[in-house]
Amino acid sequence: MVEMIAFPARSEAVGEAEFKIAMRQVAASVAIVTARSGKLRNGLTATAVCSVAASPPTMLVCINRSASAEPLIQESGAFAINFLTDGQHGIARLFSTSKLAPEDRFVEGTWGSLETGAPVLEGTVASFDCRVESQLSSGTHHIYLGRVVGVTSLDMDVLLYRDGSFRRLESAG
Repeated sequence: MVEMIAFPARSEAVGEAEFKIAMRQVAASVAIVTARSGKLRNGLTATAVCSVAASPPTMLVCINRSASAEPLIQESGAFAINFLTDGQHGIARLFSTSKLAPEDRFVEGTWGSLETGAPVLEGTVASFDCRVESQLSSGTHHIYLGRVVGVTSLDMDVLLYRDGSFRRLESAG
């Protein structure tokens, strides 16, 4: 039996706790968003990532302004989005550990780059190398639109995140 959690209707915005409860129920692809400025590289695990348009190829990513990787995106004007396979959850955990030094997050996997120099992980479902086209702010986050200037892809199952856990994609029938 499915239990529905109902919140009272209101005209103002819902509270942060209610929003988080609802969003935990939505499965999302897991990506590592990376940037490089000079010799410095950094990245973070993200689920607030999506395509915007195919013509021209454009991606959107939402980054908390307090994330350690955010200044490198600002400085470099570029980022890469690396969608992980269902076997790469260890890398997702590394990049979601704020106590790790930025360079220590890159100990797993083989990292290269495409056009912008932003780190691209080999063996991902898809990696999109992007130049920042525009940016806006909303609440605690910066929202970046990136023009895709390089791409790699493999026919593999993507890693999902739902209700606080990493998940595998399963066929519905």
